[in-house]
Amino acid sequence: MFVGLFGVLLLSTAGGGAPVSLTVNEHHWGRFLPNSWCIVQTVTVSNIEGRSVQSLQTVRTTLQSIDESSITLQESETLNLGGRIVEKKPQIVKYDFFHEPIQANVQIRQGPPAKLMIDKKVVPCAVRIYEQQTPAGLLTTTIWYTPHVYPYILRAERIQRGQPESENTAPPVIRESVTLVMETSALRTLRSNRRNRTYTLQTVERAGSTTRITDARCSWDVPGGLLESTTVEFDALHREVRRSVSRMTNYFSFEAPANQPLRNRTRIPVEMNYLEYFVP
Repeated sequence: MFVGLFGVLLLSTAGGGAPVSLTVNEHHWGRFLPNSWCIVQTVTVSNIEGRSVQSLQTVRTTLQSIDESSITLQESETLNLGGRIVEKKPQIVKYDFFHEPIQANVQIRQGPPAKLMIDKKVVPCAVRIYEQQTPAGLLTTTIWYTPHVYPYILRAERIQRGQPESENTAPPVIRESVTLVMETSALRTLRSNRRNRTYTLQTVERAGSTTRITDARCSWDVPGGLLESTTVEFDALHREVRRSVSRMTNYFSFEAPANQPLRNRTRIPVEMNYLEYFVP
């Protein structure tokens, strides 16, 4: 069921050495300044009892603040459900530099280093593991990362396990997902080439009898990273029941000079043509 996961192969364990952590410069919001924002619109078409139902979701994400260990984002979501407009209360979430929400009840540890193969090149990675007890059970997130190849987080696995039926049975897996970098121009071109600082992701998620596959096209040079993506959801018989197409429709940003200390950051206006990423 995990279509396309073999496009990136997990190889044998890499050599030892202390793991290198990610910094603000390796987060896709980290090179921008507060009040930078992006808007992503998602059109979803669902097949409900033989009827086609369409909805439109608009999410505006605004960078609130950056400190030495975290990035704070605000998400404002509006839904258009057949002409009925629903505006949700804005959510403010603080993330670490691994794109994970900062929460009090999460245990973090380092796993053994490993190697990934991307674009036929071997990339050594450090491994970071998050474990969190939720009402549904144990959520484990494993991240393969490197500060040398953008988007820096090259693989992420999430497994939600439920409560075991008895002391002698293993906790059942109720939801699992894998996100992979399928290709990145960091392995093909100079980092200074702004027009080519792109990468593609694939996420495969399985929950019960439902499978969702998302293919995303991204750029390191826009707030939030996402340019466009398509998500297709299948039922147990592998019939398509839902399709969502997302696209960044607008953004505004101020860019900080590379490696400038947070307390000394100055604004540099960024004027970028979003459409340039879609020119063949």
